Amino acid sequence: MTTLDRYLLREAGAYLVGGLLVVVLLLLGGVLFEVLAPLLSRGVDLLAVAYYLAYRVPEAVYRGLPIAYLFALLLLLSRMAEDSELKALLASGISRERVLFTLVWFGGVLALLGFVLGAEAVPRANQEARAVLQRALLARPRALLEPGTFFTDAYGRLVYVGRVDEAGIGEIRLLSKDEVLAAERGRFQKGVLELGEGVRVTFDGSRPRTVALFERAELPLKEIAALPRALASDLTLSELREKIARARRRGIPYPALATAYYRKFAEPLASVVFAFFAVGVAFWMLGGSRSLGLVGVVTVTFFYYATWSVFRIMGEQGAIPPWLGAFGPDLFYLLLALFFLGVGRR
Repeated sequence: MTTLDRYLLREAGAYLVGGLLVVVLLLLGGVLFEVLAPLLSRGVDLLAVAYYLAYRVPEAVYRGLPIAYLFALLLLLSRMAEDSELKALLASGISRERVLFTLVWFGGVLALLGFVLGAEAVPRANQEARAVLQRALLARPRALLEPGTFFTDAYGRLVYVGRVDEAGIGEIRLLSKDEVLAAERGRFQKGVLELGEGVRVTFDGSRPRTVALFERAELPLKEIAALPRALASDLTLSELREKIARARRRGIPYPALATAYYRKFAEPLASVVFAFFAVGVAFWMLGGSRSLGLVGVVTVTFFYYATWSVFRIMGEQGAIPPWLGAFGPDLFYLLLALFFLGVGRR
């Protein structure tokens, strides 16, 4: 490793760590504001919230690595251009391709790390985060329900809860066209609503058919509404393959699954693409003595996040092929990189 390699990696690494820290905090802040703030106001345990955020850190690092690397490279190369360091390299016979080589292989290392995280570690952590939050919600019914709340069980039957307190829930009624259940007490337990003593009345049309007392009953529940929506990206690479194969056998469209599958490869690959883009932009600006500046760096960095979101949504909805929904932002920045490399100083 040459002195130039060590210098570039040291400087880029410092900016990368700072940028990654900022991006991770922003992503976790978004989770805290959108998902956890309403639950905290209803009394969800703070320790459970801390565990939930801790399990979401791997995803924030995974999402933030390419963005932070783009930020680091643009900031580093812009500074080197302003300090005439890039001109000095060219004047001493060091080509831009030599600079590009170092930053590309470092981007490859980050891409490999991102792929390892995204294939297994991040989905597992997100699944555990949901489990932590679900346990916390079931332990605090007031975080889920308010008195007078209606919801449906796994069979689509309407459930009414008339009382909610620290001890649990009460005045529970299950209503369907064929039966009515009434219980004074109940509690959530591992995906079911467990009812205490109550009465069950079945109907034949509009007339009661049977009346029976019960000591205990269980109502299977659907996904808890207060939990963050489960996403295809929360599945591991192997789980996505299995679901795609199952959907293909049944003839069911699967654009969201396919987009999530391709993104497992496309998102880490962005680190390599950004090395080409940043070097191309830096040497293009060098030809006209232009400077991107901090505002320009931040704007370009978050423009990637915007394009990533747009392509992802279009891919998941089937508006474009899933592979394009995943690799579209990479291809867009790669084309820009080739343009800037073609017109920039060598």
